[in-house]
Amino acid sequence: MSSIHWQDELGRRRELSEFSGYPLILLPIYTRCPGPCLRNVEQLKQGLADSTANPRQFRVLLFSFDPSDDAATLVKYRQRENIPLAWSIGSSSQAEIERLLDSIGVQIAKAGNEFAHPNIVLFLDPKLRIVKWIYGTAYSAGDVDHALNVAGGESDWVAQHGQLLYSLLLVTASGLCVALTYYLGKIFSRRSGSDHSAVARLSLDR
Repeated sequence: MSSIHWQDELGRRRELSEFSGYPLILLPIYTRCPGPCLRNVEQLKQGLADSTANPRQFRVLLFSFDPSDDAATLVKYRQRENIPLAWSIGSSSQAEIERLLDSIGVQIAKAGNEFAHPNIVLFLDPKLRIVKWIYGTAYSAGDVDHALNVAGGESDWVAQHGQLLYSLLLVTASGLCVALTYYLGKIFSRRSGSDHSAVARLSLDR
């Protein structure tokens, strides 16, 4: 994972290895997301604002899995969503995005012009290993504090069995994403078919 390259909003080429040595909060997003990503970003901002954790002792990366999110788009996103200056935000090429998603076990699917994806925040230890995660947006500052403590070296049962539990979670989430994408595809297909039928009827009426 540490060798994965990404680009920040200033257009600088960077590597994930830069975050080694600190706990890392990794939030996969894409800037065009109409709702879930925005809620997750806001929840993380609120959770960290109420947290007792020292912001100098960890790092935050919002990583877009949409390769069309270029530097200019990321700049606008930071300004629009008031992303804290201490947080990093970036994206990368399709190949590097796939490498990152594979390394953290997250699967996404294109649904029309949007993406179906699990809503998840990952906590990595200083060696960039996943040790904790929070699924959804119903979490508190206490949950963030605990996850950062675990990422910083504190032991707990979930961390000890984290990889197995995380794998089970992602299998379930990925299945839901695939099912949602299939369902949306069927809807789009039916609508397209209905439109064609309507056009055909109009042609016959004329």
